[in-house]
Amino acid sequence: MHNAARTPSARSRSARWIPAVVVPAAVVAAGIVVPSMAANAEVVLPDKTPRQVLELAASSSGASFSGTVEQTSDLGLPDVSSFQGQGGAGDATSDALELLTGSHTAKVFVDGTDKQRVQVVEDLAERDVVRDGDSVWTWDSESKEAAHLTLPDASGTEVPTALPDGTAVPQTPGELASALLSAVEPTTTVTATDNVEVAGRTAYQVVLTPDDPATLVGSATLTVDSETGVPLKVVVAAKGQADPAVSVGFTSVDFSAPSSDVFAFTPPAGADVTEVPAPTGDDARAHHADGQAPEKTVLGSGWSTIVGLAPSATREPAPTGDAADDSSALLDQVLTPVDGGKVLQTSLVSVFVGDDGRVWAGAVDADALEAAVAAQ
Repeated sequence: MHNAARTPSARSRSARWIPAVVVPAAVVAAGIVVPSMAANAEVVLPDKTPRQVLELAASSSGASFSGTVEQTSDLGLPDVSSFQGQGGAGDATSDALELLTGSHTAKVFVDGTDKQRVQVVEDLAERDVVRDGDSVWTWDSESKEAAHLTLPDASGTEVPTALPDGTAVPQTPGELASALLSAVEPTTTVTATDNVEVAGRTAYQVVLTPDDPATLVGSATLTVDSETGVPLKVVVAAKGQADPAVSVGFTSVDFSAPSSDVFAFTPPAGADVTEVPAPTGDDARAHHADGQAPEKTVLGSGWSTIVGLAPSATREPAPTGDAADDSSALLDQVLTPVDGGKVLQTSLVSVFVGDDGRVWAGAVDADALEAAVAAQ
């Protein structure tokens, strides 16, 4: 077994670099993510107010289920398919950006609050995040790399939105719904809409519309199972865009408890295993010993929240040599040079990569993001 000091491959180094950080930061930290769903007039359910539907969703924590989740994204990003298959860092970087542009399918298994597994199978390769109590494993069959971390407190700790190596992981509707619920403030108008059927389940729908003129989020639609309260689908629409920006929903779901074997993981023979230091609650607020900026900085609140991540949040230095050339070429295709760094604006989020290596992201336009960063 190798330790955390091992030299990572070019692919894993690039996966830890800027794009892999941008994906979860831009979506989760902004507290957002949701296509329009056709209403089904035949779905008749007891009346609930929008607030009661949100309370039903909030009460679903601890439910057990398994199913297939499909994620689609359309943020207006340029086509990066020309970088696919080149190998090295460019390939891994485009993988990270592809999470924001394509469609992805994952198997999800949940048993209560401390047992989860997300399994992504694409092109004969498999990536897994497996949590059993305080133990979290990740596995990439293509690179044959596994990582393990022990959570300091198994109670109430969620599986990371990215693998310990920095690679972004498709989320479940429940995780995205939690982010949406946290954004329900006086700056949000919540309305009920027609009942629907998702993955063979009857469901309530509510639409969250930000009252914040600065955000790029037009609305977020939350679809909640009428019996269990488990979120079945979450769709985020961007202002001025006809098609949904992000949609995550079940195509099939089973509310029986998964077998305990699903959450048992042992690295296959020959796997390259890394033991990852456990995160602590103070990591986001603590300064480095050398006096540099904190790992994470939060500006604003609600739908216009902007989050900044220090360079060290990538856990690895930027790639070098051919890997750096591949990554730079792809980043140059999607980032625009501005004073102090480079910026990317999608229909839903904007990202600013500073010359100091710090990454800022929020559901605001690029001008607002640059101004907020410049004011620091």
